[in-house]
Amino acid sequence: MEVYIGRQPILDRGWNIAGYELLFRSSPANFCESTDDVSATSEVIVNAVLGVGLDQLLQGNPAFIKFNRTLLLGSWTTLLPSDKIVIEILETVRPDQEILSVCHKLRQQGYVLALHDCGEDERTEAFAPFVDILKLDFRRTSPADQERMVRRCKKLQIRIVAEKIETESEFRRASQLGYDYFQGFFFASPTVLQASRVPASQMSTLRLMAQVQREELDVSAVEELIRHDISFSHSLLTYLNSAVFHWADRIESIRQGLLLLGPGEIRKWVSMATLSSLAQNRPPVLVAQVLMRGRFCEVIASSAKLSLGDSDPFLAGMFSLLGAILQRPLDAILADLNIIGPIVRNALLGTGGDADPLSLVLRIVKSYEIADFHEVDAAARVIGLSPDVLSTCYFQSLGWVESVFSPDEQTWRGARLPTLTDFHRNRESRV
Repeated sequence: MEVYIGRQPILDRGWNIAGYELLFRSSPANFCESTDDVSATSEVIVNAVLGVGLDQLLQGNPAFIKFNRTLLLGSWTTLLPSDKIVIEILETVRPDQEILSVCHKLRQQGYVLALHDCGEDERTEAFAPFVDILKLDFRRTSPADQERMVRRCKKLQIRIVAEKIETESEFRRASQLGYDYFQGFFFASPTVLQASRVPASQMSTLRLMAQVQREELDVSAVEELIRHDISFSHSLLTYLNSAVFHWADRIESIRQGLLLLGPGEIRKWVSMATLSSLAQNRPPVLVAQVLMRGRFCEVIASSAKLSLGDSDPFLAGMFSLLGAILQRPLDAILADLNIIGPIVRNALLGTGGDADPLSLVLRIVKSYEIADFHEVDAAARVIGLSPDVLSTCYFQSLGWVESVFSPDEQTWRGARLPTLTDFHRNRESRV
């Protein structure tokens, strides 16, 4: 069975990851109420999610999984651990007595329930006594209703998630109104500023990035730049002594570490370190997404055995978020740097064309992030990758991102492991 599994982060008010919504697709059709689709979705959850392991997929965070009526009424739902998932009730589910009875039973068993696409309507009113979280499509809701829903949730002691938050200004407004959690790629959308040039304070970091893009890598020059920056020195030694490598002895010398890495791995580490440094004032989840994009592009290109010449898919994936990191238009940043080859530049700017392999790889990765699996399919067919292979690439990339940094470095990135107790409402509250 061909399966795609993706995830989208849900953030709290401090930009920390509060959970992930898991997204499945077992056929070209969208999620529907048919028995066949329900059966396929059940198999995906049980085999793919439990088989891969929730810990690997979620890194200790809770999973939001959508349930339709048939799935809610199925006894198999309790196969999923109550301490690791949030049952998200789809908008197609009507609150009849049978469904409300199931919701009551699931709550007694310790499951957290969320209501998808809620609003000021009778359906939300009926589900309110049984759910812990309401999810509101922020963009489709009027400003007045946005405020009313927050007041209603506070009164009921129910947490509320603002969905479809696509800009930082929308995040700020939702946060000011009192929303608890936020879903959308607002953290990766650059705010357009009048100044389009990279400021001098960031150019020193970008010089290191530029140095490693030279055709002949000057290890001594790279070493000199790293040694004079304490954050880069610490980051390199942390990376060298992480779970990614298995050296016989601990690496404590910048020079020794660079020689052990070799040109290819040096370029990869510099890309990670410089972009992470530039993103220090951005949400920690953005840094993780930068690394994920780079690795996912690299693994896809390798699995498809694409001929990309000297172009680096890892670099292309990471640089695709450079605009979000620097909060400036990407084309202006690339013009300032003038260090990217034409193939990568065209892929980043979307001018590579439908037949360009690197552009197709980047399209797959971006589409996977937003669960646009129709677009994933279209691009994957061109480069000859099946959904099963792509799923394997995805999980390999997730595992790599988590293994890159030591626990200390993960703390530096702002990672945390929330518990589902954050989501439970006061069980004694009533409508």
